[in-house]
Amino acid sequence: MNTPIQGTAADIMKIAMINTYKELNKRNLKSKLILQIHDELIIEAKKEEKEEVKKILKDCMENVIKLKVPLTVDMCEADNWYNAK
Repeated sequence: MNTPIQGTAADIMKIAMINTYKELNKRNLKSKLILQIHDELIIEAKKEEKEEVKKILKDCMENVIKLKVPLTVDMCEADNWYNAK
């Protein structure tokens, strides 16, 4: 019973990851998509690109697909993974 939900969520994340990767490359940014963990995307961003990368990530994840309920994104940033909570 849970398989269709989890499978669909995984597909949505993969599409969001591809769209984010393509947009970072299209804009010739040095920031890199480095990891996906469940429903999270980890980007190693250059400080000077941080705000642009945050906008790209939010847009790519929230607009990956149109559903009856909105997809919303929470973001955090840190200088290392330990502090990223």
